[in-house]
Amino acid sequence: MIHSSSSLRSFVAGLAALALLVVGLAGCGGSGDQQEMSREMNMVTVNWIEGLAMTYMQEQILENEYNMDVSVREVQGGGIAFSSVASGDQDFFNEAWLPTTHQDPWEKNQEQSNKLGYTYRGTSVGVVVPTYVEADTFPDLMDYQDELDGTLNGIESGAAINGQMQNTLELYDMDDAFSVSAASGPANWQALESAIEEERPIAVAAWKPHWKWNRFDIKYVAGATTGDNVDIWGQPEDIFTIVGDDFIEKFPREVVCFLQEFEANDEQIGTLMTAFNERGDMSKEETAAQWIENNQDDVEQWMKQAEECANSGEELEYLPDDATYSSDQAS
Repeated sequence: MIHSSSSLRSFVAGLAALALLVVGLAGCGGSGDQQEMSREMNMVTVNWIEGLAMTYMQEQILENEYNMDVSVREVQGGGIAFSSVASGDQDFFNEAWLPTTHQDPWEKNQEQSNKLGYTYRGTSVGVVVPTYVEADTFPDLMDYQDELDGTLNGIESGAAINGQMQNTLELYDMDDAFSVSAASGPANWQALESAIEEERPIAVAAWKPHWKWNRFDIKYVAGATTGDNVDIWGQPEDIFTIVGDDFIEKFPREVVCFLQEFEANDEQIGTLMTAFNERGDMSKEETAAQWIENNQDDVEQWMKQAEECANSGEELEYLPDDATYSSDQAS
């Protein structure tokens, strides 16, 4: 009996040790194990100055404050950015204008993508003219057909706003009088700048947020802007951060929290875009670093929000696919 009892105790002790080992191994995996988290992140951006500037600014903060190794890839067009995140080639894209502007690339890629958080709330898009142009509505542009050479200046080929401009021409039976000319975003604003210097009429695709509103006296024309002809131009939108399906599990919690809680206001994004627009010979990384140095209060606030998120103990979640703030406010 003594021998049997001893054997039983040994067997039970062995089971207990095995159970502890299993629990310990289980605790090593999942989002709680920082050692298995990736410290390498691939960020994609388009040559739209607001998103490009924010991307390089976030890159600098991630590398210098969160010990991340970040690679930034610049591409032409939002469609490429969306698909590169969905395919897993890139991890992060911070300039998804939804629910209208980027509806098509989002719907094509949303099964493999998620909305991590808001980058900016309350966007608008439309056709603008200098304030000295006496055209307050889209049909008023007919008075300037010859001076405009029958051309509305769009942005890169395939951009949603080009299609919105074309649809508005058709809506007002102006498509025989005007065409939409595709060009890069920088070329678009260089044409605007040249026209304003010579006080010539010009009509160009535009959006907020953008540095041009601080630099030029321009105005949207009614009928071709957010909130007008909503079947074409939609309601006010928000800019979202789009990530891959495994983003929350792949990266350290504090990094996910920083990018999820990050949200820029008009003053922050305005000064950042101006810095990039006027950077001269400075690299994009140097420009971002200088902006960070000059705006420490803003950076510290973003990092404080990230710290509170990371220490909250709450499960991190993606936003719903149909999440929208500004459109709901306009309804």
